[in-house]
Amino acid sequence: MKILFDLDGTILDSSERLYRLFCELIPDCTFTKEDYWNLKRNKINHKMILEKYFSEYDFNEFNTKWLKLIEDEKYLKSDKLYDFTIPLLKSINNDIFLITARQSRKNLLEELEWFGIKEYFKDIYVTENKIEKVDILRNLHITSEDILVSDMGKDILAGKEVGIKTVGVSWGFMNEEKLKEYKPDFIVSDYNEIIKIISKGVMYAR
Repeated sequence: MKILFDLDGTILDSSERLYRLFCELIPDCTFTKEDYWNLKRNKINHKMILEKYFSEYDFNEFNTKWLKLIEDEKYLKSDKLYDFTIPLLKSINNDIFLITARQSRKNLLEELEWFGIKEYFKDIYVTENKIEKVDILRNLHITSEDILVSDMGKDILAGKEVGIKTVGVSWGFMNEEKLKEYKPDFIVSDYNEIIKIISKGVMYAR
């Protein structure tokens, strides 16, 4: 049984990085981090935010700068592990894979080294804006016993498309209400629930 984890919002808290860059690109921003994050967790994307609150800013220009800077080391230093990340990874005896939509594999690997979690993953898959996660999943010989854990609706849909069990986590980029729209097999609000799901999956696999 394979366990596949998304990164940002699932086992890595990148909320400060996103908020910090948004405020730098939109100097007129008066949002608190909570304001900004509540919008994001309710599926209000940057295009919608700019149109509603900062219409004087051009979204295409904003997005170009965003993509260029969001994985710069200066901003990556704002990331932090959730308190449960290492205990969760340590608790899993199955093969663990990381699957992320980051643009730079090099910067990603360096960040995983900073946090001391690279060793937990049997393999690391990065889309690099060249491939979709669903295509990566298709190439992994996924079975119905495998489990994908993510905070993103798009990942849940990809997992369902290839027939993998899906676990949505409610502490990341989407709240529980929005996650429900994608009908994951499970929605969890505590990392211990992930451990229980994996343990049950192991029992069923036997």
